Amino acid sequence: MIKAILIGMAIREAVTVTIEVSERRSVFNQAREYAGSVGKPLLVIGAPKRFTRYHPCGDVTIDIDPNIPTDCEFQVADVRDIPYPDGYFGAAFCSHVLEHLSTVEGAAQALDEMERVADRVFVVSPHKMSLIAWIHPEHHLWVTPSGDGYIIEQRGETPRREEAYVVSTQVI
Repeated sequence: MIKAILIGMAIREAVTVTIEVSERRSVFNQAREYAGSVGKPLLVIGAPKRFTRYHPCGDVTIDIDPNIPTDCEFQVADVRDIPYPDGYFGAAFCSHVLEHLSTVEGAAQALDEMERVADRVFVVSPHKMSLIAWIHPEHHLWVTPSGDGYIIEQRGETPRREEAYVVSTQVI
């Protein structure tokens, strides 16, 4: 019985990962197409890792970690303080980054900053049905598309759960 449950969980997680990888690629392609249609560069936030390359690099790629193993040329920068002028980019693509920020306020600041530098913002985050997302020690937030924005929830067993609705220019 336990073996069947574990096999079922493994199959469910494999399906979830397949869906998330497909989603990352699809949303990246939408962001790339939009940036090209307005003749502006594409900003990618979070350099794709060398061995799990779920999406390509952007015209400009930023990452907070100067030691990330990637084949991209990237600039070390924080998504909450992007060093580019207002409206510089056609699109900003942010994949599996916001959930690593420690607070709802930090994620809201990151979304505001992406909206400041880009005409449209495309965000992808782990699904709540992903077992890996639940057990990942560096995931502090849930970021879920809702209406014309996102629900951002603080994770963990805090007595008071923070929650914010953040309006965004593009929901995927």
